[in-house]
Parts: sequence; structure tokens; C-alpha cells
Amino acid sequence: MPKETFLNLPRDKRARVMEALKTEFAAHSYAQTSVDRITAAAGISKGSFYQYFEDKRDAYLHLVRELMSARIGVGDAPVPEAPFEDVLRSMVLGSRDFYRRDPRAWEVLARSLSDDAPAALGSDENIDAGVHKWAAAAIAAGQDGGELRGDVDPETAAWMLEKVLLSVPEYVATRFEVSPQQAATDGSAFERPEIAAVADDIVAMLVAALMPQPQNRTGGRAHG
Repeated sequence: MPKETFLNLPRDKRARVMEALKTEFAAHSYAQTSVDRITAAAGISKGSFYQYFEDKRDAYLHLVRELMSARIGVGDAPVPEAPFEDVLRSMVLGSRDFYRRDPRAWEVLARSLSDDAPAALGSDENIDAGVHKWAAAAIAAGQDGGELRGDVDPETAAWMLEKVLLSVPEYVATRFEVSPQQAATDGSAFERPEIAAVADDIVAMLVAALMPQPQNRTGGRAHG
């Protein structure tokens, strides 16, 4: 987590530092990145950098978490009125399309799959509270409207949704042998039909898990 000194910076200066981080981590592997180049590009001293972040790893993880949230792209969005399945499909496909919307951010996230990059996905750590909050609100709205099953805790469902969405790129890259370098330089590698089929399967399984369950003859939930 960045220090309070960074979070309290004027918005334009904070954005300048984030742009410098994105440029550096998009262009180089984690091991080859340089704090000197970051501070030069951001127009800050090296001492200021360490007033903002504990070290390079801290700055890197903050950047990656911010970009993962941007890839999903719902942080401050209102809960949509469209059917939940359509919203979920749009999120998965929109996430896959991130390389067109922000190529350098895509490169950073692609390189985050490299062996030398610190792991950004903690087992019990939310990438962005806004993503989780949005997902919980969207699920609760679907329950209120009768579209989604009402016996599931929205917070738990939101946690599951968040983890799946954030983990999809690493899963498909590993399964279909898309190297971090290839992903960084050619985002269209994720548009292969077999990867698109995985995205469709993920949407179908998430929707099925949250849809109202069929009732058996005694009124209880059917178990197959």
C-alpha cells in the first residue's frame, strides 16, 4: 500500500507518478525496471519516491492492483439495469478487450504473469474495494428483482465473482501457453477461439451458480 504522503498528493501529481510507473513497468520486466527512470519521468526526487512507497515492489503492486481494477472497469459505476448475465458477459469480454483501451496498462498486466514479478493477487486481499462493493450491489439488485437466487450471501458471491474475474487472464495464459512476453506485445493472442470459449464457459457457470435453483416435488432444492 502506498503511504499517506502519496495518497495526499494533489491529483495531477499523483497521476504523473502513476503514469511514470505504468510507462516503466510496461516497457521492462520487473527485474529490469529502475526507480531512477521512474523518478526522472515523474519529475520527483528519489527521496520523494521513498516517501510515497516502501520500495519498488510496493509501488509496483499498487500500480498492478489499480490496473486490475481498471481492467474490470466497474469501480464507481452504478449498478446497471441490464440482466445480470448480460452485465457479466460484458465485463468478461470488456476485460479481454482491455489491450485496445489501454495498451500500456495491458503490457503491465501481461508482464505481471512473469516469474520475476511479485504476486499481486493475495489469497484474502481485495484488489479494489470499489469492485467488490459494485459486485455485491449488483448481485443484491438481481436478488431483489428475482433474477438471482435469494439464498446466497451477496458478499460471498461478490468475493467469488471478483476472484474469478481477476484470475481469468492467468488461467488462460497458462492453459493455452501464451507467454507474458507474447501477451504484452500481442493482446489479440487472447482472442483465440478456444480462449473465447473459456470466457463463455465462465460466464455460463457463474450465471448458473447464481440463478434461482429448480425445485423438486417436495419443494426443496433439486440436487441433480
